[in-house]
Amino acid sequence: MEFVSNRSQNVSKKHPKISRTHPDICKKIIAFEEIVSVHRHDKSAREIAALLKVPNSTMQSWVSGKTSQQVSPELVEFFSTLAGKELIQRVTMSVYQVTHFGSGGIRGLQEFLKLSMFDQFVASSYGALQTFSVRCEEHLVMFGDREEKQLSEKMKTRKVTAGLDELFRGRHPCLVAIEVVSGFILLEKFTEDRKAETWSRELKPRLDGLNIELEQVVSDLCGGIRASAKQLGATHIPEIFHAQYEISKATAGALASQQREFEKLADEAEEKVKKALSRDGENSERTKEAIKMRNLRKLGLEHRQERCKKVRHAKKELGRIHHPIDIATGKLQTAETMKEKFDTQLAVIDGAAKEACLSTSCFKRLEKAKRAFDAIVDYLRVFFVFYHTFVRGLALDAELERYFNEVIFPLSYLKMIWRRLPKSEKEALRRLKENLEAKLSGPPYAEELKKKLMEKGLECAEMFQRSSSCVEGRNGTLSLYYHRFRHLSTRSLKALTVVHNFHIKRLDKTTAAQRFFGNEHEDLFESLVENVRIPGKPQQQHHDLNKRLLGRKKRLVA
Repeated sequence: MEFVSNRSQNVSKKHPKISRTHPDICKKIIAFEEIVSVHRHDKSAREIAALLKVPNSTMQSWVSGKTSQQVSPELVEFFSTLAGKELIQRVTMSVYQVTHFGSGGIRGLQEFLKLSMFDQFVASSYGALQTFSVRCEEHLVMFGDREEKQLSEKMKTRKVTAGLDELFRGRHPCLVAIEVVSGFILLEKFTEDRKAETWSRELKPRLDGLNIELEQVVSDLCGGIRASAKQLGATHIPEIFHAQYEISKATAGALASQQREFEKLADEAEEKVKKALSRDGENSERTKEAIKMRNLRKLGLEHRQERCKKVRHAKKELGRIHHPIDIATGKLQTAETMKEKFDTQLAVIDGAAKEACLSTSCFKRLEKAKRAFDAIVDYLRVFFVFYHTFVRGLALDAELERYFNEVIFPLSYLKMIWRRLPKSEKEALRRLKENLEAKLSGPPYAEELKKKLMEKGLECAEMFQRSSSCVEGRNGTLSLYYHRFRHLSTRSLKALTVVHNFHIKRLDKTTAAQRFFGNEHEDLFESLVENVRIPGKPQQQHHDLNKRLLGRKKRLVA
């Protein structure tokens, strides 16, 4: 079957694009080859392609089409046949149907086997697939334990920064800890509570088993996590998101409510002006009074709109300030200058809240946000002490140290955060990034030295963490898994952790385990394919309706 595309871009009106399925293409190729074998001397390839209503260039590309060399010649031969093409079509559509519109878990697998007709060759009963799922999870857990042990033995002891948070599903919290640079999950476990002792008890064996030391912990201001970080000898980093979120909860709803209220009053005043004009004319006292009230309401609305805008801008500025470099100039900041900038924006927000006469609960949230920013400033002091100690440890001369502070570290930090920046901020920072890259590529230092300095710059930049977004994102994914499977057992949760660490890849084609350990590991999916037995061919059951009817018929005949 052929479908004519409705897309107009890059398509001529005289020659609309035709979309053909794999079986249709295979049928055209078979017909082409048969006609060529019969009319080899009578017709040219172009004439035969025209007879089949296919451009000659398209037909030639189909006939001489090449397949990836990663599959065996036998598979290439089979999937070049009509039966193979029909199988590809059916399997692909079955996967689409199940992943987009079907259920997950074992029920989804059952539906896929049925739609693809694989249930004729693979047992698809719930019991058979449940046993198969258990085999897969057990192999995943075994794979993760084995690979972690082998890779950790090759890795030197090093210090890491971890993001910590809890997921609340069911009756117990799930403790989640992720190494923020590589995205490697250190801990995912449901526990009885989230006390500091529980965090330390669960996290300490993992750190020892992986041959790492926890130097920094980034999280919200949860008391249990902060106390646990202290017990483990790590520095706590308050993340900026929750500090900004407290400001949003304190101001966004209340200020928006006041704005909507004045929008309604302004609309009512506008209606009164229209009625007064139509009833009394432009010069009447009633009309003038209505116009005066309308102007006052508009002025009040504009004032409230400006207040909301001012608070939103101040909140965004708090995020732009929270970098070790001034992202407008690229110069290294200090904790004291950052505190002054924070205080300026917080004063703007506090002034707007007082002007709007917000409730007591709103001001309590603002006070909580201020305490969070005080904690952020305390960490900034610790970080800049670390930074200057780190630079002194490089034993650079005065000129090279200035080059590191003004070019190497700012550029390293920009490259580290570049992927996470929104498009608008990338455009604003593009000129700064290009200037720093130009200074790096220019004289007077050798390329080998600059490469080593950039490695040190990135190492230092990775020590500055301002968000635990990796943990927040993982919590969202786990929440979806929890609802999808209705529950997560200890084995299922461990299997999900192993899949995240050893299978899911970033754009650079590396897994979290590769980035964390710095070494290659065995392919997880190929290990499943080679070692886990899938359900066998289904057998006809005694309770099958057709078999019962056939048996009854035989008995009647006898």
